[in-house]
Amino acid sequence: MDRAEAQKALQACIADEQAYQFTSFSHRDAWELGHALVDACEKMGAPLAVEIEINHVIVFRYYPDGTGAYHEQWLRRKRNLVNLLEKSSQRAYYELEVNCEDQERDWRLPRSDYAACSGAFPIRIRGGSVIGVAAVSGLPDPGDQTALLNGLRAYFEAHS
Repeated sequence: MDRAEAQKALQACIADEQAYQFTSFSHRDAWELGHALVDACEKMGAPLAVEIEINHVIVFRYYPDGTGAYHEQWLRRKRNLVNLLEKSSQRAYYELEVNCEDQERDWRLPRSDYAACSGAFPIRIRGGSVIGVAAVSGLPDPGDQTALLNGLRAYFEAHS
């Protein structure tokens, strides 16, 4: 991917983060968003693990057959990145690409603990802070992000 394509993708990520902000977010909302994410993942025909975290506590977790500890580690690394940077893991990936930077060298974030790739999204209260993370794992880039955005879109359509 060249820098112009990465810049365009980065702008799309920023737009998604602006579009999918919450007025409030409870454990019940996490349950409903979790089910929207599971439905979106199932429609893609591949097993994807789904997690939602609020204030560093996992409040929704779904690991279908075909997922397990490997996906749990990816989810942890993606969540860590979103919690630290308060932006989607996909956005972080494109920022690295646009700036010709390396996650470990330039950001000092070890890949063993942080993953700048598709699949994790900040749960942001509109006009406020990030209070959690929604994440999926199971498809190669950009598949996780596609599933995640499909689930977010369905949730927001159902709650508008």
